[in-house]
Amino acid sequence: MNRSGNALVITILILVLLTAVGIYAVSISTTEMNIALNHRVGTITRNTAESGVYFGIAQLPTIYPAGSDYTAALTVGTGMTAAYTVQSNNTGASAPEPGFGANYRFAIFSVASSGQAPSGFTGGVRVDADVSYGPVPAGTNY
Repeated sequence: MNRSGNALVITILILVLLTAVGIYAVSISTTEMNIALNHRVGTITRNTAESGVYFGIAQLPTIYPAGSDYTAALTVGTGMTAAYTVQSNNTGASAPEPGFGANYRFAIFSVASSGQAPSGFTGGVRVDADVSYGPVPAGTNY
């Protein structure tokens, strides 16, 4: 019996199998890194949009109607900036609220913020908030 080539064939098969396992492990780790990066960018974009809503609420009763939007850029990392754009409007007549006298009303505002993804990435998030502002004296045209 001549078995001089069996060890070489088995060794090559084992090396091919180990190479395939190594390539699979690298591809899985690359995919997980991309998933983590996309999650981070999405979180930054959502937080940027929320920052815009909080800014818009803090500015009430000043409003930023369509065409007069307020835009700001935020530094979100080394060499990265993200931006938000705020629109706010008075959406309804002043309304009385329980527990307040007839001389006080609450104005209803809507505040919307669109957050843009950090530089180098694409995407955006929109956050809407309805705000009851007051109490303000009745007859105040907010």
